Amino acid sequence: MTALSRRTLLSAIGAAGAATALGACNTAPGSGKNSAGGGNTLKWWDHFNPLQDLHKEVFAQYQKDTGIPVEYTPQQTGKMGQALQLARQSKQLPDVHTNAGLQQPLQALIKAGWYQPMELSDKARARLPKEEFVDGVNVIDGKVYSFPLFDLRQYWAATWFNKELVEQAGLDPDSPPETYDEFRKAALAVRTKGGGDAYAWMLALGQPPRLREQIGFMAQAGGFEGHNLDGIRYRTGEFAYHDDAYVHAVEFWLSLKKDKLLVPGTESFVDKDARARWAAGSAAYYFDGPWCAGVVTRDLKQFTGKLGVGPMLVPDKGKPVTAYRPPQEGVFYISGHSKRVRDASKLLEYFTMPEHYVKLAAKMDQPPLDLSAIDKADVHPAYKKVVGLFQDAVFKAPAPAKRNPDVAMVQAEQKEMQPQLGEVVQGLFSGDLTSVRGELKKLSDRSEKNREQALAAAKKKGAKVDLEDWAFPNWEPRKDYTADMYEKA
Repeated sequence: MTALSRRTLLSAIGAAGAATALGACNTAPGSGKNSAGGGNTLKWWDHFNPLQDLHKEVFAQYQKDTGIPVEYTPQQTGKMGQALQLARQSKQLPDVHTNAGLQQPLQALIKAGWYQPMELSDKARARLPKEEFVDGVNVIDGKVYSFPLFDLRQYWAATWFNKELVEQAGLDPDSPPETYDEFRKAALAVRTKGGGDAYAWMLALGQPPRLREQIGFMAQAGGFEGHNLDGIRYRTGEFAYHDDAYVHAVEFWLSLKKDKLLVPGTESFVDKDARARWAAGSAAYYFDGPWCAGVVTRDLKQFTGKLGVGPMLVPDKGKPVTAYRPPQEGVFYISGHSKRVRDASKLLEYFTMPEHYVKLAAKMDQPPLDLSAIDKADVHPAYKKVVGLFQDAVFKAPAPAKRNPDVAMVQAEQKEMQPQLGEVVQGLFSGDLTSVRGELKKLSDRSEKNREQALAAAKKKGAKVDLEDWAFPNWEPRKDYTADMYEKA
């Protein structure tokens, strides 16, 4: 990419960011006369950048049908958690929001008053697969708190790349790297043969939750047989952030920095910053989720023709990409502060309509719950490719609360713990922390202690639960953990 086009694109990015900020100023917490649920207006916050236009369309239809306007405030993923915390302190939470950045189990958030149950109609529930309503996961004490919109089979560390920079380095964009070694060789080629000042790799190092997600997924791809976010081994139920797969994934990232393949100065970058600079030509490669295609086509249009994607990396050639995800909690939640549960529930029902999935697919965020919608939508080839990669790589994992709903009582007692995996990764990159395995072992120990304390507190309140409820001895790699397996475990 020429210097001129890079400057042009960066200017466009800045202008778009300013416009978004100005729009947000009119709807930010404290800017209106009403707190959550006040007046006739429903307030809604979410972090789905590619879906902004679709959500505006839904809200307009809802207002046309009901006469109730929706005040919509899009949020940056990397900053939403802080925005929600501040809004809660000032009693300015929206009626409906996502939980990005709130790094606690749903049950703990419910106990703390963050959320209240929905009032979905029988028709709306019937439009969703029965298996998506799971006791202890998104149904607590018989009450529905959320529902999925997206397909479970996805991971958030695909290898997205700039086809132009890859070709300039003499690499084949149709054969992207698949292993750690192949990625390193490709990255070195970009730096030494690319003929420009582009680096090889961009990272949103200023966004700990995203670091946690991506290292967790890469650990699974490296052989970790457990939960990607919690570091819990499926068969034994023990915390194992210090497993070799986690250690090797973190060490691989650190080695890329050591080899000067990482764009410098990314310490403050959240995903929006990192993705925009990557698209402007600062780097060839960027690990991201499927929504990367949607963000690019919406906000970074000049980059659309250069967008390519490959699978999540694995340590060794011949090792299949593998990831696991438990039953999904959901996407949108009704704030515990809202006095408009019925109106908010009615609005949420619009997201269960079959035609919504086709529109959702066209925006190229996470793949829709109904995957057949993708074939009916106009999507970027890279989006279709990455969703296809997911189908043979991602498997349904067990959920302790599905087998024993009293596990939810333990999760409700768990304290917010810092530092978590993302902050540990940040510390290792900054040099404030030095021992990868040592720090990950400390994280495992802190996590275990936190669960033990929560378990004791839950038992005092009548929970019939023990540590064995986190263990699934009949779990097998690269297979879905099906409903009948809970009974046999």
